[in-house]
Amino acid sequence: MPGAPWRSHCCNTCRKRKVKCDLQRPECARCLRGGHHCQGYGRAAKFVHTFSESNDGSQVLETEKTPPNIPSYAPSPRDSVPTISSINVNAQIRSQLFSIFIDSYIPSSSPSQISFRCQRSSKLIGSFPSLTDTPKSQLLDRAIAALASVFVGKRFNDINMLNNGVRVYNQAIRTFAQLISRRELPVKEVLCANLIFQLYEIINCTSGFSGWMAHMEGANAVLARHHQNLAGDDISKMLLRHLKLANIFHAIGKSKSALASCPMWQMITPIEENNDLTDEIINILMHCTVLIELVGNANSDPDIQKLKRLCWKLERQTASWYQRLKSISREPLYTTMPDNTEVNLDRKSKHTFPDRYHFIALEVAEAHSLYWAAQLIIYSLSSGLEIKRKSFTQHETTLTESSSFNTKIGSDIHLKNAEFYADQICRGVAYLIQPEMHILGGENLLFPVSMAAQFFHQNGHHDKYQWCQEVFVELESVGLGLSHVLQGTPWSEYRSGEANAL
Repeated sequence: MPGAPWRSHCCNTCRKRKVKCDLQRPECARCLRGGHHCQGYGRAAKFVHTFSESNDGSQVLETEKTPPNIPSYAPSPRDSVPTISSINVNAQIRSQLFSIFIDSYIPSSSPSQISFRCQRSSKLIGSFPSLTDTPKSQLLDRAIAALASVFVGKRFNDINMLNNGVRVYNQAIRTFAQLISRRELPVKEVLCANLIFQLYEIINCTSGFSGWMAHMEGANAVLARHHQNLAGDDISKMLLRHLKLANIFHAIGKSKSALASCPMWQMITPIEENNDLTDEIINILMHCTVLIELVGNANSDPDIQKLKRLCWKLERQTASWYQRLKSISREPLYTTMPDNTEVNLDRKSKHTFPDRYHFIALEVAEAHSLYWAAQLIIYSLSSGLEIKRKSFTQHETTLTESSSFNTKIGSDIHLKNAEFYADQICRGVAYLIQPEMHILGGENLLFPVSMAAQFFHQNGHHDKYQWCQEVFVELESVGLGLSHVLQGTPWSEYRSGEANAL
């Protein structure tokens, strides 16, 4: 009778250290981030055969365990499969791979004729190859090659390409570790590479939230020590914008203030009218995370009253921002039309949101998604404050029937407003997920749709929650591997992921 099969699939180093392995191949990222030598996954297996005629007779069979196959990924029906059979490491092939990624990432729609003062994130990703022309660009070169190779490998079911991307990614992580140990740190290069690493984890998500979390927290550590060396050029500004959004998502999942994650954010996150509406709504969301933490720690009626005033102040600032957004065009920023989206929804879910929004530009759709997410947070917090106020009042005094009723009405109004903005997020999904929006459109949905899904889950809107889960399935088919982790993940599980990230 054969012996027991292997129970552990982790690498040999993590197995000896008795820590959780992220199972990344050929070398696990946890070992690389911790400075440990990853000894790989191959190990000798011992099978013991015991014979009944002998009490002490046994045979030991030594054999090498074959690593499990990397799962295959079916090509998207939107794509034609290119004839790429092996990876060539020269610069021309790497450039071609990145071109395939950019063509799949950046929307193919023609640029709008109106200037919306909302800079597009695709400009930053598309500018990365130009930064690799310097002699010190080995880090960016490897990071870009890893991202492009893994994306092409997954999209076109090329296992060799996928393996090569993972291998180059591990090399880039080692180069990153060497760079950050220097006194004169190339801050822009390091942060650009960090952003590519985050995008890599969003696309090739093999370790849950932990890989993405580690890179985001690493960027905060770099900014905390070297932010003064970051120039004020357009690339640096767009870098900070991306990192702010990542911190907002992380902070909301942790119910903590994003401003506390890095001292620099407090210096560059004022809420004031400026020429860039996108930066302003992101700053509003940063301050929303501050309220989330304060509301969670409120333990007295005076605290609640103060926080309610802060909520309404932030809501007025958000409403004022939206009025300025609407002033950028004489025509409506979006129109309502029947939902003919190509999202593969269950038959019961197709009628959950029968109407969808069509925006006049991608930038406008992105800005609306962030605006609706901010209002959803503000009204959800206002509802939570009303509920807390009611509990404190009941504890201290005997409520009259009238006061209890008024508190309930206030809470219900806030919840209805929050549900309205969660519904608005869902009605904007079809525009951003249509094929011509490519991966960038879907990436812009990860944060808002997860916010809406959490609200529906917590308030018992099961049909709408299921609709959001099916959107995550569609986003995963587009190439966003993180969608699989977001599907069905409550915030409590996200919070517990912090220990795995550190």
